[in-house]
Amino acid sequence: MEIVLISDGPLPMDSPVRKLPFFFPARLINMDMVSPHTVGEGKVAVVELLGATDAGLTALKASWSSIASIPVICLVSQKNRREVIQAGALGKTETLERDAPFALLLKRLKQLMETDILEALPHKTPETTARAYKSSNTFLESLCLSTVEGAKIRISLMNESAEDMLTALKKDGVSCWLNAVETHHSATYSHSLQVAGLAGMLAKHIGWSEEDCKEVIAGGLVHDIGKMRIPLTILDKPGKLTPQERSIIDKHPVFGRDILKSRLEVSADVKRMAIQHHELLDGSGYPKGLRGEQLVPKVRLITVCDIFVALTEQRSYRGSVPSRTAVDMLKDMGPKLDQKIVASLFQMLFGRAFGAVTREAPAA
Repeated sequence: MEIVLISDGPLPMDSPVRKLPFFFPARLINMDMVSPHTVGEGKVAVVELLGATDAGLTALKASWSSIASIPVICLVSQKNRREVIQAGALGKTETLERDAPFALLLKRLKQLMETDILEALPHKTPETTARAYKSSNTFLESLCLSTVEGAKIRISLMNESAEDMLTALKKDGVSCWLNAVETHHSATYSHSLQVAGLAGMLAKHIGWSEEDCKEVIAGGLVHDIGKMRIPLTILDKPGKLTPQERSIIDKHPVFGRDILKSRLEVSADVKRMAIQHHELLDGSGYPKGLRGEQLVPKVRLITVCDIFVALTEQRSYRGSVPSRTAVDMLKDMGPKLDQKIVASLFQMLFGRAFGAVTREAPAA
């Protein structure tokens, strides 16, 4: 159930197609590489004509049969007669205005994809966890959309998803949540969902208030919002990043700051978690080299959870680290991290059975 994104070379920076992988499983294919093999089981094709060369279009036209059996959407500018003619010359397509609200493209693709996000969940996922998963995804989609369109973040959705997630964590346990959300097609979404769930459960384990637990969940959902400004070819690169690509990835807290600074509806601590989650207590983190008391407890907790999840995730270019090994690596970071929080994480995960962490007692 993938969307095939087709472009003549890298996607232009101002193309709305760059945002689609945050909403659907998607693969980018160059126009001269389109074939039955590369298209595979693609459900819909989206062709970006901005900057397309005659050679690229000729190659795409020659291989058109590879995508002729699935719906094809061409993005064009109605002001650019050349693009409109090119779309018509390719074959049977639907054209959409590139500068139209992104929500229109999103709505049309959802109609064509007809996906149910709950279908990918593990068999017998508890209803409470499934409901929280759905509401969290609804918020993440709205978060991406608000970032794309410069609109206000829907705080009511954020609070609702945080409350649903905390309820699911207390009832079904953190391992149930992690097992569910790792099935998400987007590595970025999956990571944010895992960090949010682990952070909420850890805050509850430490004894923080209900409101603080929900706020760190919200912070976990929002913490990687800056990645919306990183090129897809870098963010989803299957192999090892080059030093230059890594430097771009490392800018995502700064991008997050730029996105959130004018959003008065977002709390100060949620902003801090998005901007400062790569800072370290000894001043060796980024982007500002903050240290010690400059980093509030919620930031310290999100940082520990972010690193733990990153270590235990399966990546295309490396395997995952076992949970115990990951905690040992956090301990080895010494003064870089709040070791009281690390100790609490260890106690939460291994003090009792992982899947039964702080479950609520069943009603009598």
